[in-house]
Amino acid sequence: MRRLFFTLFLIPFCAGFASAQYNDHRDRKLDSLENVVAGWTPERLAEAPYETKADVCLALSQLMYGYERINPDRSMYAARRAYDLGNDLGSLYQPYLASKFIGQLFYNKEQYDSTIFYYRVALGYLDRMAAGEAGPDTPEGYPQEKIDDAASSLYGNIGNLYYEIDSLPQAMTYYAKAGEIFKKYDWKISSSILEHNMGDIWADAGEDAKAIECYNTAICYAQEAGDSLWVASPKLGLGALYMRQGKVTKALQYLQEADEYYSKHQDQEYYDRIATLDIMGQAYQTQKRQRSMLATAFAVLALALLFLLIITRRALRLKKENVAADEAIGEALTELEMTDSLSRLEMNQKVELSRGEQEILPMIAEGLTSKDIAKRLFLTEQTIKWRRQRLLAKFDAKNTAEMLSKAREQGLL
Repeated sequence: MRRLFFTLFLIPFCAGFASAQYNDHRDRKLDSLENVVAGWTPERLAEAPYETKADVCLALSQLMYGYERINPDRSMYAARRAYDLGNDLGSLYQPYLASKFIGQLFYNKEQYDSTIFYYRVALGYLDRMAAGEAGPDTPEGYPQEKIDDAASSLYGNIGNLYYEIDSLPQAMTYYAKAGEIFKKYDWKISSSILEHNMGDIWADAGEDAKAIECYNTAICYAQEAGDSLWVASPKLGLGALYMRQGKVTKALQYLQEADEYYSKHQDQEYYDRIATLDIMGQAYQTQKRQRSMLATAFAVLALALLFLLIITRRALRLKKENVAADEAIGEALTELEMTDSLSRLEMNQKVELSRGEQEILPMIAEGLTSKDIAKRLFLTEQTIKWRRQRLLAKFDAKNTAEMLSKAREQGLL
């Protein structure tokens, strides 16, 4: 919320007036300004000429902005004196600036009752200016453009206040009022700042689609105006939003583009650079974790596939062994009904071989060992040895050579 306040507080300095240029007051020469107001007590100023009072009032206004970050108490003191002196001069604009600024200081302290009180005081001065009331430096009244500039700034601040106290509809009403003025005068930087802050608000509310739309609109306005700062700031917002969504690659794209600007302006944009680097660090850590998880998942998948391959090969071997066992049982049953192998040979009958025996007979003839045959057929070595014994028995052979000889005689090889 501090970021939201600071950004919209810059709106009045975007309008192009000499008294309210786009400036965050960090370059103000505070010592020189203090010299201007030094010794000018209210009593002395009461006797001073108008020009001197005007110079002191302007210096006090500059001091209230200059001390805002580094010494809020001194900033408040300067603002109150500027307010009193502005009224003494008969000005409307200076008291407007001071009362709005005092309200903002109370906002910083989260003292919202005092904030709204001073914002209403500021609105009163705006109403008087809009009604045509003149000041000592504006005998014909204040220009409409200057009034609109002041109003848009205050509307932005009031919008921030309502957002802070959880009244989003009222906040958006005042933001819309400010936006209408910006469009009226084609103040692109002001429009960019407003859209950026609305993007922050929608992002905080979880309305990501609206936030993205506002951030992109802010970038377009800033690009048209040629202001790199306000191109970088909504990109930081987009980076944070996409990071929250878990879209790390997209987040890093916007964060790197934002940091390209902030790294070149570290003195002016120190806190934004720190925020950018912090989110980028989180993004890189997340990306690292994601890659580690992906590598782990790939390794697990590879192990699972290897395990599946092993199981499949074992299942295939088991299936073949089961088939072999079925064949053995079938052969045993058949042999109960068969005559002796030797008798069949004497009667010139051919030996009947099972499918498994037919499968290994040529391999035995090749000179393969039982171990080699088992590997080739995905069977156990014991199964092959059993089949060899069956072949020896069927051919009534004392050894492998005699078995092979008889098999050739019968045309089985």
